[in-house]
Amino acid sequence: MSAYISSPSRTAAILKEYNIRLSKSYGQNFLIDTNILKKIVHQGKVNKQDRVLEVGCGIGNLTEILLPQACKVVCVEVDKKLANIFQKLFYSHINSTITLICEDALKLDFQAIEKEHKINKFVANLPYKIAAPLILKVFYQTENLADAYLTIQKDIADRITAARGAKNYSSYTVKSNYLADFSICFAVSRNCFVPRPNVDSAFIQGKKKKPYFHNTQDFFRFVDACFAHRRKKLINSLQKDACYKHKLEQIISLLKEINKDRHIRAEQLSVEDYIFLYKGMVSHH
Repeated sequence: MSAYISSPSRTAAILKEYNIRLSKSYGQNFLIDTNILKKIVHQGKVNKQDRVLEVGCGIGNLTEILLPQACKVVCVEVDKKLANIFQKLFYSHINSTITLICEDALKLDFQAIEKEHKINKFVANLPYKIAAPLILKVFYQTENLADAYLTIQKDIADRITAARGAKNYSSYTVKSNYLADFSICFAVSRNCFVPRPNVDSAFIQGKKKKPYFHNTQDFFRFVDACFAHRRKKLINSLQKDACYKHKLEQIISLLKEINKDRHIRAEQLSVEDYIFLYKGMVSHH
């Protein structure tokens, strides 16, 4: 049995053989710690019923560990050079237990991919550049994808799990927690990656929630408007937004109902508070 792709020496040999320089612009950092990759797959309880989505598969460091456990792995890789190497390394699995999609994940329709491949889990070491928007996109567009197990940079993990009122609590925190319940499982040192990034990572779990509103995009637009001027009061931010400035009195009275006063700032409200405000505002239409 040759070494795992994720062993430092094998990753280095593959990159050398194909003359690959990893790209900063794509945020390519390969996990070269096989024990951590095994821990990720174990933590995700990946089993033969699972059809797994993996974004940023690279040369297959994680795919190789997922494959024996899962029923199928649907891999997304934007870099054509890496996708070609991946195809060579996994040629006997392509089109049977692996589907490879060589596209930009941020432009894909995950609703269609989920339907076609019956995906139920999202397990990935996400490229740094796209991690934040991609998490929202995948949870927003899919219906039956229940769980995500993701390695992301620590600052995004901290934003997702920030407590109300904390300095990194933002509209992103509200939106991600509207879509799913997140928890940080363990830290992953920057030394576990090649090339070594400037930041540490974290492995997180997300459990999808049933969306409260039919139109999630409209709710997100409201949340963004509330956070538009971070240091200002919520009402002052909404006053500058054409969509909501004529609803200020109504929002102030809704705030009163949850014992919040009109001087409150956006970061002092919970996800539930935002749901309450938006619901009250929409039903009043």
